[in-house]
Parts: sequence; C-alpha cells; structure tokens
Amino acid sequence: MARILIIDDDETIRVVLVRTLANAGHSVEQAGDGKAGLRALERESFDLVVTDIVMPETEGLELMMRVRERRPESKIIVMSGGGRLRDPGYLKTARLMGADEVLAKPFGGAEFLVVVESVLARDRGDAPPAG
Repeated sequence: MARILIIDDDETIRVVLVRTLANAGHSVEQAGDGKAGLRALERESFDLVVTDIVMPETEGLELMMRVRERRPESKIIVMSGGGRLRDPGYLKTARLMGADEVLAKPFGGAEFLVVVESVLARDRGDAPPAG
C-alpha cells in the first residue's frame, strides 16, 4: 500500500482516480489545485504524486519542480489533456523536467493502475523504468 496524492482541478477526475487507487488498496489524499497540493506536501510525505499540468493557482510543471525540491523521494506522474490548445508538448516537457511517468488524458482505470504500479515498483527495485 502506498500513500498517494492526486492533484487535479477537475473534481470528477479526482473522484475516479481516488476511488480506483483506494480499491487497489492505496491510501489516497486529493487536492483541487497546485497550492492545495503543496500544502498537503508540507504536512506529510507521499510515495507518489499524480498531478495535472493545466490548473489554476499553481501549474503542474511548477508543482512538479517544487515537489522535487521539497520531497525528492516522491515519485511523480504527470497527466494532461493538453489544455485549451490540446498541445501534446506539455507531457514531453514534463518528462524532460523529471516526471517519472506521463499520461495523456483520457485514459482508463486499468491503464492508470498499470502506470501507478510500475512507478511504485521502481522504488522497490523490482521493476525496470518504463521507457
């Protein structure tokens, strides 16, 4: 069981991801924007942070950099639908900036769990990085 923080301004996505992870046995917290996510990271550590890129307050790429500074042990999955312009470059940028994995929206629950488990397994040393 891992401690996971989901950060997304879309409540429907948060609810679905939290439910998916909880059903898989993980302990999950959620935040509706980057600032709330950073406050959660100040209170406690998480094994994994899953964040959207395009959000009000603090954008996902900035949040990712701050997670790396404050909680370098946390793994990070960045997800995006590309924002208003549907630009796939966001995810490429996130990968270059150090995201452990990226996911393009929309994605299914099974795909999400495979990516989460793969990233978490890297910590335990029992799975190679996806590449």
